[in-house]
Amino acid sequence: MKSLNEADEKIIIDKIRELSPDKRKEVLDFVDFLASRSKVKKWVEFDEWAMNLARKKGFSKLKYEDIALIVEDLRSGR
Repeated sequence: MKSLNEADEKIIIDKIRELSPDKRKEVLDFVDFLASRSKVKKWVEFDEWAMNLARKKGFSKLKYEDIALIVEDLRSGR
């Protein structure tokens, strides 16, 4: 995908300025939607990485009680 340069950005801004306030709100909502999709993708990638790490390290076999003991030990400095 071609990256935008300053001239492209100016064209986009000029076109947005020509829109009615209602249409500008729709544009803003769409931009927010696109930004949130990017954040969701990053979280999904992180979740996949964390799940794979847990499988490799055998964490998936831990019970809630095991995790509670580990946290307790870490908090108490053991």
